[in-house]
Amino acid sequence: MNDDLVSLNNCRILIVDDKAENLELLTSFLEAEGYEVAFATSGKEAINIATIFLPHLILLDVMMPGIDGFETCRRLKSLDKVKDVPVIFVTGKAELSDIVEAFSVGAVDYVTKPIRQEELLARVSTHLQLQALINLRDELIGTLRDKTLELEKLSKLKDQQLETSQQFSHIGEMVGELTHELGTPLSVIGTAISHLDDKQKQINQKVQHQSLAKSELQSFIENSAQSYDIILSNLNNATNLINSFKHIVVGEFSGAVTECNLTDYLYDIQRVLQPKLKRSPHTVNITCPDLLQVTADVGVLSQILINLINNALIHAFDDNTSGHINIEVSELEQSITLKVMDDGKGIDSEKLPKVFDKYYSTRLGSGGSGLGLYIVKNLVENSLQGSVEVTSQLGKGTEFCITFPQHANTTSEQADSV
Repeated sequence: MNDDLVSLNNCRILIVDDKAENLELLTSFLEAEGYEVAFATSGKEAINIATIFLPHLILLDVMMPGIDGFETCRRLKSLDKVKDVPVIFVTGKAELSDIVEAFSVGAVDYVTKPIRQEELLARVSTHLQLQALINLRDELIGTLRDKTLELEKLSKLKDQQLETSQQFSHIGEMVGELTHELGTPLSVIGTAISHLDDKQKQINQKVQHQSLAKSELQSFIENSAQSYDIILSNLNNATNLINSFKHIVVGEFSGAVTECNLTDYLYDIQRVLQPKLKRSPHTVNITCPDLLQVTADVGVLSQILINLINNALIHAFDDNTSGHINIEVSELEQSITLKVMDDGKGIDSEKLPKVFDKYYSTRLGSGGSGLGLYIVKNLVENSLQGSVEVTSQLGKGTEFCITFPQHANTTSEQADSV
């Protein structure tokens, strides 16, 4: 279970079987995998326990005293609390008519006895993961929607304090880029789920008309497995992008001094900028020592780097050219040197001393606020306790060199908070 994309630890499974030996066997298989297990010996008991235990999945026998497994499944699917819980029939009945009946009453899978441990566990894991991923997808979409609304509220504060809002202006752009980038995997996931739904409806129609062939059922199972693979792959891509975005945004708004791996953090920044870079002819390359740990306000660090990268994309290159932005990090005597270099057109020597001035911009009146590099300088000096210098040569490019302590001194901040 360590290879599962979604953790299935502590998932609850209800086993329904009137044979004690079957209950013991299934319980031993499932508890060894870390699942929480409950059991029932009749359909009526299963319905009562299910509404209290609220399992993530139900393993259901067909032949039981009182109401049989098929009728039990029908009744479970009529209850709001458990109607979406996947049901797998585990039974000795192997006739095609029984399999058809199982799917017609709402089961997601059918396993025949004698029970093969590896097959059963694989099917249980597959259906638990699919259900968990569908729930996770809805949660991620909701989280993204909520975060977008929060950022929209923050953007309204720019009229109250222009400099502060400019400091975070790239967040709004990243939300738009992220939303656009997530559209593809989420669309693919939606298409795959819709495809599964259509196939399920077709199967149900054939079941109703008692015209379902065994080959059609096998094809449906194989097609479902392929769709699950597509869903898992695209959800993994979307999750990685959201995690990087969350890491950057939470860092920027928390203002906390934390320890982090600088290489990993730089690649998080590159990942959230990737949707924008994909539409640009320019590339960003990172060179940083592995396992380099820093203690700093990493949210400030991301603001600085995103400002400098965006500044290069806007100002450094002539139209119809492709350039390179290189980020190089070195460590010397507990000090970090971070260089952001481009091979663009460079800055005129007369303009170079003014680049950090407030409201100075070569694009003022056409989209430039003149605050970007001014904010960079303030953040480096006031938050990172460092310094920043710029050098440039016409026709060869520009280099911003930032130096700051590898481990920020938090003594005075801690004293203030006592």
